[in-house]
Amino acid sequence: MTIPSDLTEDKVRIYTKYVYDAEIEAKDFLGLPKDRTPRPAKSVSGVYSVVKDIVDNYEKRANTPVSNQVFFTEEELDERITEGKLQKEIITFSLMKQEPGAFSQGAPFEGRVKNMKPIFREEVDDPANPGFRLTTYGYWYDNILRFTCWAQTNKAANARVEWFQAMIEQYAWYLKTEGVDRFLFWGRTEDIVAQINNDKWYGRPLDYFVRTETLSMFSEKAIEEILLSVVTKQV
Repeated sequence: MTIPSDLTEDKVRIYTKYVYDAEIEAKDFLGLPKDRTPRPAKSVSGVYSVVKDIVDNYEKRANTPVSNQVFFTEEELDERITEGKLQKEIITFSLMKQEPGAFSQGAPFEGRVKNMKPIFREEVDDPANPGFRLTTYGYWYDNILRFTCWAQTNKAANARVEWFQAMIEQYAWYLKTEGVDRFLFWGRTEDIVAQINNDKWYGRPLDYFVRTETLSMFSEKAIEEILLSVVTKQV
């Protein structure tokens, strides 16, 4: 019996458990608690950077030639973006919606308790300033981010959007370790077509629900002693 070639060929694999164990060991080494991500919490711009890193890593693992790589950008699709590029496919991204993060029960955007003002996160000794305490406050934000896959044929656009979805599913663990608490598929909207000069570009928009966070830290002198002066009167 001949073993099918697709079972013997080397394929791109993501060693999730190995990387996860390495991250846990790194947190132990750094003295971080296990309920904290190894990387800082991400804002919207930070999420875009993480996704860009994922795209680069995914293509590198697949040994994708430059001419077949995708151009990832937050700019709108126009002639500045489409001309002079070796890449023939483009992924644009944009923020469609943002609200204060909800932390009560319910589906995304439906929770009744929302992060309308800074919330206390933690207070620890300031390692850079002995005798000071480092206090952290934060905001959660609930967002809808849109990633639109563009190509010059419908077939290529359809293939690219499926490629992107599969990639995000495979790297879900990585998003969490990088400080992106939630990155959930929200839906795919209607296909679009854009005319740039004499060329048609076919777009496939994908929306994702993403939880982001911004943190503010304040260092204050710890209270060392309290002196009370008590005055008594004789009646």
